[in-house]
Amino acid sequence: MIELAIFDMASTTIDDRDEVYRVLREATEREGADYSDEVFQKWMGTEKKWAIENLLRLGGVEVDAELHERAWEWFRQELRRTYTDNPPKPLPGIEEALTTLREQGIKVGLTTGFAREIADLIFASMGWKQSETFDASSCGDEVEAGRPAPHMIETVMEKLGVEDTAAVVSVGDTSADVQSALRAGVASVGVLTGHLSRDDFEAEGAHLVLESVAVLPDALADLPIAASVPVNQ
Repeated sequence: MIELAIFDMASTTIDDRDEVYRVLREATEREGADYSDEVFQKWMGTEKKWAIENLLRLGGVEVDAELHERAWEWFRQELRRTYTDNPPKPLPGIEEALTTLREQGIKVGLTTGFAREIADLIFASMGWKQSETFDASSCGDEVEAGRPAPHMIETVMEKLGVEDTAAVVSVGDTSADVQSALRAGVASVGVLTGHLSRDDFEAEGAHLVLESVAVLPDALADLPIAASVPVNQ
């Protein structure tokens, strides 16, 4: 039985108009990085400061601490500006789904590659509050390593006192979300509200693929038995 459902934020539970990816890409390209869409997609969902460093290197830029910090600061300021001017909104049906899960006794956690300052800005702009909309959250700058490492999932489990990995489902829209779930040994659900297809998720090893988080409460019964078996990688 599922006790805890953990969700990614951008393109999984919130609609930010893909601004985080525009800003991430611009933060590296303005420093001279040049890479393909395929390369960029692999860094979606990961912790953003780490992603910036890697995208700069992959884009042919010789990275030192000063350049990395300059790109990171530009990213932070530009993302704060765009989210303040035009705040993200919950994706359709998401708030109702989270409410339904909590009414069913399932705890709700949120994880994100955003830094805490950006996550809190989003929560405030949407009126989402801990203990009302969700039960706990973990951000990429608060753990040893962000996705695809399992640490944010493990942090939320620890905060909420859930020890049984078979009682946890993790939901996201990126490859990094799936790999993080598998490494944590919890069930992985992919949602088609981002940039991956059903085939992409199945190739990554997701246990279940849904159109949206909005249908998750009714779909939990469809999780295959295999999803309850820890997969440690």
